Amino acid sequence: MAASRSDGPRHGVVRSAGAYRLIVRSIGTADAAIVHSLRPLRVGSDAELAALIYRAPSELLADVDHDTGSKLVDVLRAAGLEVELVDADEAFEAGVGDLEVALAVQRFDNMLGIVEVVMLVLGVDHAAAMKMVSASPAVLLGAVSQATADALARRFAPLGAEIDASRHASAVFDLAAEADDDTTTRVLAKLLPDANRSRFGADGGVFHASGLDAAAAQSLWSELSRTAAKVRVINRDFQRFDVRLEAAPATPATIGLLTATTSMSEERAQRALMRVPFVLAENVRGPRMVELLEAVRTSGGRASASLLALASFGLALKPGGDRTAARPWVEAIAGTTAASEFSVPDCHALSGPLTKTQARWLQHELRKHGIASHLVER
Repeated sequence: MAASRSDGPRHGVVRSAGAYRLIVRSIGTADAAIVHSLRPLRVGSDAELAALIYRAPSELLADVDHDTGSKLVDVLRAAGLEVELVDADEAFEAGVGDLEVALAVQRFDNMLGIVEVVMLVLGVDHAAAMKMVSASPAVLLGAVSQATADALARRFAPLGAEIDASRHASAVFDLAAEADDDTTTRVLAKLLPDANRSRFGADGGVFHASGLDAAAAQSLWSELSRTAAKVRVINRDFQRFDVRLEAAPATPATIGLLTATTSMSEERAQRALMRVPFVLAENVRGPRMVELLEAVRTSGGRASASLLALASFGLALKPGGDRTAARPWVEAIAGTTAASEFSVPDCHALSGPLTKTQARWLQHELRKHGIASHLVER
């Protein structure tokens, strides 16, 4: 049945006074503050009203007359919410809040704009938004619908960021547990007998458990959180990778791969192959990472992938530039310790650890003050 929009009831149909429903289709461009505007319309806590918005499509009002409903549609649309007035007997498919969403920054020329949108959408302060955006992965919200994930993707895309969405209940998880002492290493070896282990010192190690379902990941997290280990559980749907070209022949196939994958011209690609290794692609999703590794292998080269959630970076700094003007950016992005390090005369490096987002953002801001740098993986 076709929807009866806010421009009037269907021709030839006589409706009773309260024969319409007000449906929220999507959060659209609305902010968290929209919840306060809904208080006079519907009884419920702020959390319940927020869930109604973030799990759209949902029913806001069940029995409203056409004139009142039309006015509410105009007001709510002006606030950015996507709403519709429909016949009371019209069926609609309610949204399901089964998604979790994370942000992946691809450009760093409008980071403050990204932070501002996070503040508005989540209703958090600047410090909290900075922390969320800088994380790897940058998980924003849980228990949202596909309509909300799509709306957020449209909102962040012009700012240079992508949205990754995951159904937590059916997602696959990988776990990394890091021990700094022999006692914790022995505990982890007992709790994770089937995990792969990478040694990094005489007394410690990193244990990797892969391919866990949500229940198994939660169970392991609960056990390991009682130990002294540093534990990361990472949803594969949120995993992003850097792909590094380790070696490759200067053949037409390789040149074609570089020009198709990057913004390089053929001439630049030929020169780049004389300076391997280098990062071929940054911050790509898992399926794309696998495609690139296979494409490099097929073209006769060799490549590797780095999981950004487990990577950390520093910045090597070149002389010159306005250090005084750049210092506030170092503090804002990397913290007071990094700012103190940066203030030392002849400072040639920021040791971090920084996430990839922090490192790239800081590199972008330093460049604007005449300070050249390059990333160093720790």
